[in-house]
Amino acid sequence: MLLPGYEPRIGTILAKVDYELSLEYQLEKVIWCAEQFRGKLKTDTHVNDLEHDTYFLLDTLVTATATLVEFYYSNVIYSLISTILDEPKKVEFRGLDESNLEQRKKEIFRNFRVGELTQGDEIFKEAHRKKCSEHFDKYLAFIISGRYDVLFEINNHIKHNGRLRGFFLKARSTREEFIKSHFLLFTNESGYLFKNKIIKKLLAADYNSASENISELVIGDMTCSIVKKYGGFTFFSKDNVIYVKSNIGAGLTSNSIVYMSYQLSLEILGHLINAKEGQITTLNKLNQFRRKIECEIESITLV
Repeated sequence: MLLPGYEPRIGTILAKVDYELSLEYQLEKVIWCAEQFRGKLKTDTHVNDLEHDTYFLLDTLVTATATLVEFYYSNVIYSLISTILDEPKKVEFRGLDESNLEQRKKEIFRNFRVGELTQGDEIFKEAHRKKCSEHFDKYLAFIISGRYDVLFEINNHIKHNGRLRGFFLKARSTREEFIKSHFLLFTNESGYLFKNKIIKKLLAADYNSASENISELVIGDMTCSIVKKYGGFTFFSKDNVIYVKSNIGAGLTSNSIVYMSYQLSLEILGHLINAKEGQITTLNKLNQFRRKIECEIESITLV
């Protein structure tokens, strides 16, 4: 917490504690969902996709990870930085990215009285405002960077547009190959459902599956390297995410979803652990989460 101990905080202390406990719960939920999905993936018997109850677990993992980000955002305001509000206000995480960061940050700081002090001279108050601004950027940099945007896109798709579908023939692969290579597939005709971000750009990317010379795929300003081909599908890799592209559609592997959920959780845990110095009970729990995820993430084979 950046707010000095002598500043008023009694009006939001209950909200702060509730947000902290909710975040710990959600971290545990993401870990559980990922573990359950990975276990079910090993026993799934669908011929060329996943059974409904396996997708139930994948849906839950995606939505739980998106909710984790929302809970974390509330913690940034009420716990990691803190506020002198007389009473708590509802926090909504929406539409925050690099293009509007400074404007949104001004609105957030004003609405939630973040970076304000009741005591000290103007030099001290200005130094505190600057410190809060810098930490706000640091705490949210990994989210605003866009590297988890595809998770948020899929979450919105689940909530508003339709169920997930995928593909990979079990009969023509080993169990290990299926687990590693099963992918979600969005058809070219479904492009209208997505905002102009990674999935829409992936669908629109110039690509010819029949080309023998292709070695990379350019998606907007992102260049992905070819990993392998499977029938008419080509697998590309970028930042530990395996994208899939064909003439009929595009997507990403299910294992990439799990990996990103784990990686995002680790980034959140890193900030929480660094900010909880001296809080032994909380640190023990957070470090236990981190060790569990690090163990699980090492066992994921992406390519």
